[in-house]
Amino acid sequence: MEKTILIAGKDIPDIMDFSDGALMTGRNVVTTSSTAVHSKQAADGGAVTASWNKTSPVSARTLVLECENYFRCLDEAVFVFDEAYFAEKFDGMSHENCSRGTDEMILSYQYLAQEVLNRFEKRFSINHASDEALKPAKIVFLLKTSPSEFDIFKNNSLRNSVPFAAGPFVSAAASSFEGFAENIAAMFSGRDYINVVLAKADVSTELGKNDKALASWLCGYLDEVDNLKTKLTAKQSTVWVKAGAKGPGGGFGFLK
Repeated sequence: MEKTILIAGKDIPDIMDFSDGALMTGRNVVTTSSTAVHSKQAADGGAVTASWNKTSPVSARTLVLECENYFRCLDEAVFVFDEAYFAEKFDGMSHENCSRGTDEMILSYQYLAQEVLNRFEKRFSINHASDEALKPAKIVFLLKTSPSEFDIFKNNSLRNSVPFAAGPFVSAAASSFEGFAENIAAMFSGRDYINVVLAKADVSTELGKNDKALASWLCGYLDEVDNLKTKLTAKQSTVWVKAGAKGPGGGFGFLK
């Protein structure tokens, strides 16, 4: 069955490798651009780039609707928080970085997650009323971790191994993302229409360094979720899965 996945958190071109990895699994892929352009569809029809103003809740709603306009329905949404990516963008202590960082690293995910969750619920209600069999939709919170200034302070040898340390703004936003994801999982894990997956990848690992391979693993994991006879349990939804872990059908690789 054809699936459509929205990948949000990093814009084109920085998300291209991850997008390619998802495309290789046979999915339709929607990625985002911060530029004010109309949605753009690839020649093969499998990939779309859509405009997303991260400071606007209206833009978040429009983005979700555009996914359906191009590919009929949205099945999966992946929210990527990449500490190294944001550390390069917000590497100084300034009022501007504080303001822009809050918009891009905190509010944007919260705006878009609300729209995705609302849309998934509506999709389920429509199909349930028509008795059409439909797998639960999936929402994924993927946290890519890297050493912070505090980590380096405790272990100075790390300084030569990371080009950009996650400073105070990025570290605070990552904690916000983690808490938001965990609470969404706790709140929605019992809903029939959705599976919630929490995943972490360390930038020092092979999957953490290779976005294409990371996307391939994640999509394979989501395929296994679809193949389950029942949806994920609350425990499975609320525990962070380590990138590279076996799918839920073959046993979870939980992070301690």
